Amino acid sequence: MLNVGLTGNIAAGKSTVIELFRKWGATIIDADALARDAQAPGSAVLAAIASKFGANILARDGSLDRAALRGRVMGDDAALAALNAIVHPAVQRRRSELQRAAGDRGDAIVINDIPLLFEVTDPAQFDTIVLVDAPATVRRTRLRVLRGLSNEDADRMIAAQMPAERKRSKSQHIIENEGTLPQLEKQAQRVFADLRQRAARAGVHREVPGQRLVLCTLDAKDTSQTAILKAIDGRYTDAGMQIEHTTVKGLPKMLRAGTPLLSIVATAAAADGARAAWENADPPRPCRLYYLSPDPDPVAVWLDLRPWGYDRIALSEEDGAGLAPRSDLL
Repeated sequence: MLNVGLTGNIAAGKSTVIELFRKWGATIIDADALARDAQAPGSAVLAAIASKFGANILARDGSLDRAALRGRVMGDDAALAALNAIVHPAVQRRRSELQRAAGDRGDAIVINDIPLLFEVTDPAQFDTIVLVDAPATVRRTRLRVLRGLSNEDADRMIAAQMPAERKRSKSQHIIENEGTLPQLEKQAQRVFADLRQRAARAGVHREVPGQRLVLCTLDAKDTSQTAILKAIDGRYTDAGMQIEHTTVKGLPKMLRAGTPLLSIVATAAAADGARAAWENADPPRPCRLYYLSPDPDPVAVWLDLRPWGYDRIALSEEDGAGLAPRSDLL
């Protein structure tokens, strides 16, 4: 799993990039949503906020009056630091739980959406940092036009955050957003392609270079699972593996070739023929053999193909009974 921190100052366009990454198959962990959950009525966090800032930051129904709280901390560094000290430990605990759950599911890319990433978290906990940025003049205009703020209020909100210039040198990827939406999407695609490659390589960094992954169909008419094979091809091409396609008829010759095979993935229709070729190879059973099946038994691999245009899939492995499911073919 690639664990990514994504941040951006107010009106930089971070939310737009997050939705693009979500559409392209990343798992999103939203710090603002975690904070809202932590501040729910009856929570220890909300009680601590009310104790620190007074009961007038509560609405009549006992929920947090966010506008009232914002008025208390805006422009007051000490008050903002006190609020962060109450809220963010609970947010971090929940984020860690969700990250562990994503890892257990085998999610390939997790994007942690954190507006105050550099202010209240340790960037070292992430594999890489993505910053969405735009000039302050552009962000001020957006706050005025899109949110109806005055120049003074817009400037106050911009000044309340760490300057983006200090964040740029600490970020591995910077998405500039001072132009059109298509221009933003193009930059986001470039960054996501890099994240996708890093996520794919994470599972194969111990493998010997030059080994092959073979994708096997019954014959040229076996096209029902083409989309899955294409996504597998994309994931392991990004990982730097050598990908080859064959049919059951061509698999014995491929198994006799000098370069060792690392794994074979056979479609449901090709399963019997691939198994026969695999068992009759010299030496027999020379690599791992997986099957694409609507009901794989036993499940050996949960493979997240969402960033490569498909979905999560389950594969079974020949002789895989008793093995714990894992998130990679290799």
